[in-house]
Amino acid sequence: MKITNTNVWTMASEVAQQSRNRYGGATLLERTVLRLEDDQGNEGWGEMMPIIFTDETPAAATVAIKEAAAKLKGRDVIDSAASATTSGPAAEVDSLFDFTKLQAARCCVESALLDLGSQRTGKPFSSVFGGERRSGFELDGPIGLVSPDEAVEKTKGYLDQGISTVKVKVGADVDSDAERLLAVKEAFGDKINLRMDANGGYTPEEVIRFCTRILPARVQHFEQPLLPSEPRCFEIFREIREMGIQVAMDESLFSLTDAKKLIDEDAFDVGIIKISKFGGPLAAAEVARTLEAAGKTCILSASYESYIGKSVGFALALTLEKCDRVHELGHFAAEAEMAEWRHDITGGTFTRGEGSGLGARGLAENLDSLAAS
Repeated sequence: MKITNTNVWTMASEVAQQSRNRYGGATLLERTVLRLEDDQGNEGWGEMMPIIFTDETPAAATVAIKEAAAKLKGRDVIDSAASATTSGPAAEVDSLFDFTKLQAARCCVESALLDLGSQRTGKPFSSVFGGERRSGFELDGPIGLVSPDEAVEKTKGYLDQGISTVKVKVGADVDSDAERLLAVKEAFGDKINLRMDANGGYTPEEVIRFCTRILPARVQHFEQPLLPSEPRCFEIFREIREMGIQVAMDESLFSLTDAKKLIDEDAFDVGIIKISKFGGPLAAAEVARTLEAAGKTCILSASYESYIGKSVGFALALTLEKCDRVHELGHFAAEAEMAEWRHDITGGTFTRGEGSGLGARGLAENLDSLAAS
């Protein structure tokens, strides 16, 4: 079967959002959506949205996707039923364009190809990773750099929805960050599980002072206390762990090489897996398997992606060895409807809908309208 048609939509959606983290709040979500169609009527979908703390630009990523899509037209559909250890699909993607420093663009193309292949075989996208170990999992709720009262109010809303884990952004100011976190703990006690993310916003001295202040909150883990460029980062990460706080890595984890270095340093407990950071689902799965083999926990995360991008993360999360932490895949920005899916995230829990492929697809007419605006 051959790929007979390709469509690429590029759009920018304005969103009104308070500052979520030390990078600032999102006001414009720029993304590109790819559709591949074969001669049997199957469709494969992929989505590109660069991660905020990378140098990849939407414009450069879109050029890469368009050139890759043009080369795919008329090609045979690859067999995505092969396991994540098979290099065939990855090699196919790499033959289309030089995706160096364009991880989100590469992820979009690989996801669409794998989705198309799994549609062809009649299997869910998770089969790409070797099959599912569960049918669903719990989700968290995000809290940005807001006042303590706002944080408490947002947490109450999450609890009402059935969400019992919140991820609180910190990394801006030690005192106000600590007050935000402790206010939530004081208001809800053991009813809520807390995790926090500094996005590398602290200095070594600040991070130790912060950890000392929030020890009574008994958080699940502390994500990216320092940036990887900090010379003392591993030393400080170990010190935080000695205080009884587990450490999670995001900005420090972009590749299999990074994963192996982190494991060798023995300075963390949790790896944050954002599919597009690694250039696609196959590389992300290899990183996750490596971390799990070393006894680490993996959390799948997708901050602003639509149903299409999030469904790739959902598929990998269903196949992980361990699922002792909730995943960060239920965060959606308020924007125009551009995609649909068959999955369910009510009650703070993700449940996969039956069927083949990703289980998510773009709404072509809406995408046409958004791309033209």
